[in-house]
Amino acid sequence: KSLDNFLQRIEIGLEQLRILIRIGAFRFTGKDKQRLLWEGMLHVTRGKTKRAGDTLFNTEPKEYPLPRLTRHAVEDAFDEIELLGFCLCDPFNLLTTPDRGDTTARELMNKVGRQVHMFGYVVTTKEAATRTKETMHFGTFLDHEGRVFDTAHFPDAAKKYPFRGRGFYEIHGKVVEDFGVPVVEVRRMIKCPIVNKRAEQFMIESVNGER
Repeated sequence: KSLDNFLQRIEIGLEQLRILIRIGAFRFTGKDKQRLLWEGMLHVTRGKTKRAGDTLFNTEPKEYPLPRLTRHAVEDAFDEIELLGFCLCDPFNLLTTPDRGDTTARELMNKVGRQVHMFGYVVTTKEAATRTKETMHFGTFLDHEGRVFDTAHFPDAAKKYPFRGRGFYEIHGKVVEDFGVPVVEVRRMIKCPIVNKRAEQFMIESVNGER
């Protein structure tokens, strides 16, 4: 029913509680994460470490007024990436550029044989070898509409434009059809920068200071 109700019923350490709060597990309370973290710390510092079910009266604690605390959605996304390995929001909200290319995944079949410019978020990659034992790659990406598309990276492109970990890539290539499925043969690929967490936090603090 509430954070306090949870703490009365479940034996949990402070660090585990902080993780649950940071990934949004208590968003149903309607309270922001800063307030929930403050309430969690207050619970611990008051020494309320009784076993689950030891509370005599099941009553909600008194609500204390707190200063207005502002939190940006980007902060939540970075918390989720740190703790879960991925964010729960639209990942494209983290891209620094508003550019989304000239093609989406659902348009690829209509552009077979043509050059396209796309932005993709890596889902998975696979390394393979050609008949001449050269290394090539296959990639699977999400576009900004949340649809999946596949890429093929032949040896020359794989050497010149390698994958550099998880994240976003700007992709230029030619659309081909393979067994009824469109695939982008990558000619050029660039890793895209994402929003800087510290810069975003500075912007938030500046706005709060002006208020």
